[in-house]
Amino acid sequence: MNQWTVLDSLRQITSLDDRGAVSKALPLCEAAANQIMRRIKHSADPEDPRLSRAAAAVAYYDLVLLLSSDEDGTTSFKAGDVTVSRSTSVMLERASLIKNEALIEALPLFRDDSFIFAAV
Repeated sequence: MNQWTVLDSLRQITSLDDRGAVSKALPLCEAAANQIMRRIKHSADPEDPRLSRAAAAVAYYDLVLLLSSDEDGTTSFKAGDVTVSRSTSVMLERASLIKNEALIEALPLFRDDSFIFAAV
């Protein structure tokens, strides 16, 4: 898995133009791929599609965060009889849901670093 396979998976989640993909999404895809690769088991196949989907979902969440921070606060506009509205909180909630579902799907491929066995 690399940033390009993650970018391909990200394009299945959201539509990106080439300029947007290179300038904003590709660095996020690289960071997400590195984050996911650090968590996988030694016995897991790094080319498993669940991993690239999980990394794409992480990159998508980060992209939504980035785009929402770049906005000037405009959430709706009206042109004649047509009103277009965007809710940042709804977009973040959807991105979080996608990320959580993809990470759960890839869970069998991750190491469990949070388990502690201790005697009482």
